[in-house]
Amino acid sequence: MAQDLAAAPIARSVPEIERQLAAAWAAERERRAGRTESHVLARSSVSNLVVVAGQPETAQRCAAIVGATAGRHPSRTLILGVADPDGPAGLEARVEALSIPTPSGAALTGAETVYVAARGETGRHLASIILPLLVHDLPVALWWPVDPQFHSHRADRLLALADRLIVDGSEWAGDGLDRLAALADVAGRSRLPVADFALLRQYRWREALASVYDLPDLRPHLRSVRAITVEFATVEGQPAYLANIVRPVYHVAWLASRLGMSVVTPMRSEPDGCRTAVLRQGGHAVAAEWRPASSDLGPGSTVRVEIVSRHGRDELAGVVAADERSVQVTVQDRGRERAHRIYAAPRLREVELLERAIDDRAGDRIAAEALAVAGRLLAVDVPAAGRPGAR
Repeated sequence: MAQDLAAAPIARSVPEIERQLAAAWAAERERRAGRTESHVLARSSVSNLVVVAGQPETAQRCAAIVGATAGRHPSRTLILGVADPDGPAGLEARVEALSIPTPSGAALTGAETVYVAARGETGRHLASIILPLLVHDLPVALWWPVDPQFHSHRADRLLALADRLIVDGSEWAGDGLDRLAALADVAGRSRLPVADFALLRQYRWREALASVYDLPDLRPHLRSVRAITVEFATVEGQPAYLANIVRPVYHVAWLASRLGMSVVTPMRSEPDGCRTAVLRQGGHAVAAEWRPASSDLGPGSTVRVEIVSRHGRDELAGVVAADERSVQVTVQDRGRERAHRIYAAPRLREVELLERAIDDRAGDRIAAEALAVAGRLLAVDVPAAGRPGAR
């Protein structure tokens, strides 16, 4: 149950925010005190979630996503927007308390959201607002949904507060590669675990790509890859270089990290709109290519991935393609079809992506290794991925 946020009083300082949080929970307990049901309201948080939203529309979208995850992840959420950067300094905040039934229905768990609009000079010091509002001794996930400015004073201060960084590279402006390179550099130096929606969206592709080699006699081809081609969707009538290709880059980076490949020649642009790079696996070269393609999928979406390998005299080609709800795998061995499969695998929604970004600690090492290779593809001198969180 959420209170009427529009009717909530405005807090103009951090102490006022804290008083309103206490008052919101006291009012919620009082409302429930006279009811006959056996629910017990526990004000509980398992983490801090800090959202650097920027614009009001981004803050609203993120609040809706966070609210949909509150049943599984009760947290203290701080959603920070910046308003009137050239105006007088100050902040305006509203507090929302949420009581959500547990799966058994026998109790209610509590989550809370603080919406902050920082004005003028205050907007340049978000870390100073965040720090006193965190629930101490709980981990801090920093969600920066749109165009984070890495290598800035603000980023340095915000990232210093975080135990985990959540981004969405597929939403970055332009081709997204400058920010991807900066992210790889920051993550490599800080060892901060990163969950990128752009990489999490590829879960269905990764399982399908792995299935290319699931027949025992084809497994030697895992060590004999010669070419990786990724086709990505573009906007009709726009140059291919304007498409965000963070997701296509992650495909090659993930494959390279899993198959023991190193980067020999970083990515470069070709006259026909393609991008190319050269990798090495063992003693042989692997040609990587990113190729624009016409598709109904959104711009920058991966349309098709092809892996070609040669083991002895045998050539194997695995092709994976996807639409909104399924993934299709075709395997050809020496020109003969060995396998053709279709998996029901719908795209993840943003609510599911956020839940995975918060939950998937087991995938941190793989994500760190893929991000490190992505950085090297973009000519960033990224140190070898160590244990995420070893800061």
